[in-house]
Order: sequence, then C-alpha cells, then structure tokens
Amino acid sequence: MKSKYTFRKFVIDLHLWVGLPSAIVLFIMCLTGTIYAFRVDITHFLDTDKYTIADENKTLMPLAALTAKVEAEIKGKISNIQIPENKSEAWTIALNIPEKEKADKKDAKVHKGKNTSKASKDLKMSDKKEERKVKSVSYFVNPYNGKILGDAQTSSSTFFATTLKLHRWLLMDKKIGGIITGTAALMMIFLQISGLILWFPAKIKSWKKSGSWSPGFKVKTDASFKRVNFDLHKTLGFYAFVFVTIMAVTGPYFAFDWYKEGFTKAMGVKKKENPVSKIQGVKTSAPLESILANANKIYTYQGNIRINMPSDSLGTFAVLKSQSGFLTLAAIDRVYFDQYTGNLVRLEKYSDKPLGEKITSSAKFIHTGELFGTFSKLLYFIACLLATSLPVSGFLIWFNKGKKEPKKGKTRSKILVSQV
Repeated sequence: MKSKYTFRKFVIDLHLWVGLPSAIVLFIMCLTGTIYAFRVDITHFLDTDKYTIADENKTLMPLAALTAKVEAEIKGKISNIQIPENKSEAWTIALNIPEKEKADKKDAKVHKGKNTSKASKDLKMSDKKEERKVKSVSYFVNPYNGKILGDAQTSSSTFFATTLKLHRWLLMDKKIGGIITGTAALMMIFLQISGLILWFPAKIKSWKKSGSWSPGFKVKTDASFKRVNFDLHKTLGFYAFVFVTIMAVTGPYFAFDWYKEGFTKAMGVKKKENPVSKIQGVKTSAPLESILANANKIYTYQGNIRINMPSDSLGTFAVLKSQSGFLTLAAIDRVYFDQYTGNLVRLEKYSDKPLGEKITSSAKFIHTGELFGTFSKLLYFIACLLATSLPVSGFLIWFNKGKKEPKKGKTRSKILVSQV
C-alpha cells in the first residue's frame, strides 16, 4: 500500500531538487565568503611593512604639496585619498593614469590603401580615443614626507580580489557569472525556508513535547554515519540559519538590477540625484585642507576618512567618514562640498537617515558581516563556515538515501560481502 504523499514529503522533494543543482555553486560561494571575511585584517598583518609608517616628525605634509608630489611622481590624476584613523598607518592614494598605446599592425592594415590625409586623420582620432583610456592604480604613501611606499595591489590583496571574483562571478564574465551566483543565492533563500520547515518536528501533535525538539539542537555522535551526517546537516543548518538567510537575501542585491530596484523600493528609498558644483567664472579648485577641515568640523569623532575628488566640472568633493572597532557600527557619514567654493552642498548623516535608507546604504556591510565591526565578522565567519558544510552533508544525505547500514552484529567479512 502506497504511503500518503504529504506536504512534508513535498517540501523534502523540493529541498532536495533545488539543493542538488546549486550545491557546487553554493559550496564555492560559502567557502570564498568564509575566506573573504577577514581580508582587511589578514592583508594588514601580511603587509605590515607597507601599512606601518614612521611618524617621527609628527607633522603632516600640506595636502596640496602631498598630492602634487604624488601626481608628479606617478604621472596621474588623483581620484581619491584614504586617510586611516591610526596615525601610524600609511595613506592610500588612488590615481587615474592615462593609457596610450601605439597603433598595431592590424590598425596599419586597416588604413593601408586609404589616402594619406584621411589615414592620418583616422590615426589621430584613434590616438585621441586611446588617450581617453585610463587605468586606476593605488599606492601607499607616507603623509609625513610624501614618500611612496609601494603599490597597494600587494600579493595578499590580489589573492582576496581573486577570491571576491570567484565569490561573485565564479571567475567568469560578470554578466554570466552574476546570473549563476545570483540565482544560487535565490535558491539558497528557498533552501533556508524549506530547511526550517523540515527542522520542525514532523508531527504537529508532538510540538508540545519538549523531548521532540532536542534532535534539532544536537548531534547523536554514537550513531551510524548516515545519522551523524543527517544530524549535522539539520543542526548546523539551524544554528547558521539567521546569518546565512541574511547573506542569501542580500546576495542578489549585487547580482541583479531588478532585485536591487525591488529591494530599494521595498525599503521605501527613492533615488537621489548626484550633488553638483556651480561652475564659477574662475575655475579654481577649493583647497583640500579646507575641505578636510570643514568635514572634520561637521563630524568631530575620530575615524577613517576617504576623500573622493570631483570626476568632472560639475562634480563635488565627497568626504566619507566612519569608525572602526570590535563592536562598532559600520555607518558611513557623508558630506559633499562644491569643488570651486568649498561650500557645503549636501549633508548625509547616517543617524538621520530613515531605517530603509540605513539598510540599503549598508547592504554591503550587512552581506559581508562588517555591520558591527569585528564582533559581527566573527559571527559571520563561523556561520559561513557552517554553511560551507551544508551542501556537502546535503549531497551525502541524497547519495546515501536508500542505502542500508550494516547491523552491528555482522562480522567484517560479511560487511565487505554485502557492500560488493
């Protein structure tokens, strides 16, 4: 007689067939997420010689002199300056460097046969296009003497950059890889919901009994491998549930535009226009010293600072400030200044934002576990490590499904025979 096909069996089947095709991708995403969690701490530790500086003089170079020195030496245009709270750490300065390449043989063949004047004109246009191309580079700089300490793209930071590419795009094309990982994250949301349903005791009548809940919180270590593996999948999945669900819900935010737009609308956040500067008769830029000083007058606390330079004639100086610590909210306060007058254009204080805007502006920190400093990163690291085991234990549950465990009384020879 066939057993009744219940709702629980239906959920089990869905959980299985959604989990199997996404297992490998989720395993990679969870593993890389675990590795990526403490990237900043690890890179600081491995590259201490580049991050740490001697500040015997205790006097910073004027920003105008410092930026001019760096731009002259690197032959580029500064795009942003990162100023750490720790005075013994080097500053990180990013620059845009023009990339100019000579026309190759292929270009020469294209122009071959054309009249000289037209070919020359085409090559000049090609050169202009090439001159517009820029690449972004970052360097560690000693702000006390202006000395460039080295490329910020160290071997350790390169490793974590590759880890991030593997996590987000599986080292594939961004569009294709993003679709795969984004879809896997959506599948993870379903797996979390269905897994929680299956975690509950099978019979509703037994919910009132305290003993029926204990299997969901512990692993029976003296049982067979199948039972231990099943308990591990069920128990570890429950303990990591909250954090993994948060990761899964915020993951597609970075993969799909439609998801990001829907998420933003659900939070009640409206898109803001970028602040602009008023073009003056004399296009002289406001001094960086005053921009930084005014930002520190608005946000008086000690913290990490990033100054984004104007990207064009209408752009503004954007100063971002935040605190760091073991249990510190990763909230970014922003202020924008007119690039010509230095006047305040817009103030965006994190604490003044509505809840929905706080969530969307902190989506990255919520996803990576950096929202509450080192404390939340540690929790996310553990949760992500547990989540890495779930595709493995889930696959083993499916693989061993229907296989009977040998009885304890059988001899080794009988066990071997039964396995052939």
